[in-house]
Amino acid sequence: MHIVIIGAGQVGSFLARNLSHEHDIVMIEKEPETATRLQESLDVLIINGEGDNPEVLKEAHIERADVILAVSGDDKTNILASSYSASIGVPKIVVRIRDVDYLEYPKILEKAEVDVVNPGAIISEKITSLINSPFAWKSETLARGKIKLFKLKVEEHTPIVGRKLSDLGPAKAWIFVAISRDAKITIPTGETRLKEDDYIFALGNTDVLDKLKLLFGVEEEEIKSAVIVGCGRLGMGVARTLSEKGLKVKLIDSDPERAQTAAETLHQVRVFIGDATDTDTLKEANVESIDYFLALTGDDEKNVLSALLAKNLGAKRTTVLYTKPDYIDLIEAIAVDRAISVRLAVANEILSLLHIGGVAHVALVEEGKAEVLEFNIDEDTKIVGKALKDIHFPAGSIVGIALRGDEIIIPRGDYVPKLNDRVIIFSLPEAVKKVESKMGQ
Repeated sequence: MHIVIIGAGQVGSFLARNLSHEHDIVMIEKEPETATRLQESLDVLIINGEGDNPEVLKEAHIERADVILAVSGDDKTNILASSYSASIGVPKIVVRIRDVDYLEYPKILEKAEVDVVNPGAIISEKITSLINSPFAWKSETLARGKIKLFKLKVEEHTPIVGRKLSDLGPAKAWIFVAISRDAKITIPTGETRLKEDDYIFALGNTDVLDKLKLLFGVEEEEIKSAVIVGCGRLGMGVARTLSEKGLKVKLIDSDPERAQTAAETLHQVRVFIGDATDTDTLKEANVESIDYFLALTGDDEKNVLSALLAKNLGAKRTTVLYTKPDYIDLIEAIAVDRAISVRLAVANEILSLLHIGGVAHVALVEEGKAEVLEFNIDEDTKIVGKALKDIHFPAGSIVGIALRGDEIIIPRGDYVPKLNDRVIIFSLPEAVKKVESKMGQ
């Protein structure tokens, strides 16, 4: 398929790298240095130019594009490029819009072929989900909201430490599809023994987390208070959401003007002016007594440092926002509890909207160390009518869950895919093409 990506920033380049293995990718980037650098590292065609310029779009052969991903850092560029693409009949368009005010602007956004992705709304939803379920380190929603992928940590006193997965009994509501150990993800077998500090990925229905809590021996305390660092759009949005849910919320920002705006806008939220990497500022906000500390600025270093200080002062849980992919392993190695990747969250939302050839690459895991695929079973799918035990899926992949109407199935060897089933497969990167070939995609 011919895919045009407008904007070679973190999200655009990440999508290009992951989609270029199977599709013809053209990127449009206005910054010459960025275009030159990525041309040397990505196997894609990169055009240096403005993404909203029709002549540049024509150079990218937009008239034969199957998909347009307008994900530059400029909302106006993304909207204009999407408008032009829709006018010439591009069948699938995804547009990233940061400023919610622009969502009211163009009628083009209401067209069926245009999907709008708002990073703030995505991150806010993920943060709210984490606070509602503190046990889960991360969660992704799959299969149009019917299935959840949870990342869970095996703590020191977890009852299942040292036990083989086969000893836990046959999975009925969930299945463990992967383990992250020492920053490496593997597909487990029944003989795999869980170790302290493992991270395990579980697929299950949306209410399975309570059952997993029992398995892990977890008793959660209700979250009643939160301190948020950053009075930007995201910080204020999360503060408003949590305040409306009844939490006692405080905001910290070093910029007096932003802090003043937040104080005037959010009447139920206390706002502090100060540097969150300064212990005195954190003490003034009584961080030592709060349930959740959220560092949501655009500065990775400040987010991590402030979270470490808050944890040291006594904050029960900490979550940081990060943009640099190398930070994930560092964050998990230190005392920070949770981490949300901006680019991964936005990229996963975009991938979930793309059903290319019957397959949706719905989630990239741990900065692309693994991938979740959804397949619709139709007449052309190779595995239809065959028992799972006879299919021999490639090493590095596992069939996690199948959906048949409203029924959720944990597939075993005797599972036989039928027409219109929806199958969710967890795969390591090296197995993705083999899985697609096995499925007939």
